[in-house]
Amino acid sequence: MYFKITGIVFIVMAGFIYTLERGFSLLSASIVRAGFFAGQINGGVPDVETNGYFDNLFVPAFLILGIIVLIYGFSKSVKN
Repeated sequence: MYFKITGIVFIVMAGFIYTLERGFSLLSASIVRAGFFAGQINGGVPDVETNGYFDNLFVPAFLILGIIVLIYGFSKSVKN
């Protein structure tokens, strides 16, 4: 039971970190873009780009670790 809960926690944390990072990235890029529009600066307005899935090392690491621990927990409970 411990490994199943730990695996789920790792997967949820990966999703939580990814969501936070994506949201803050979108927010910070939008603030820069809003400054261009508010100041009526001519020229190229930067595109709003959010961070990708592999931009943060912890997100795929937590996801993979969570899946491995979850599979181990299920395989251990089947043997018992």
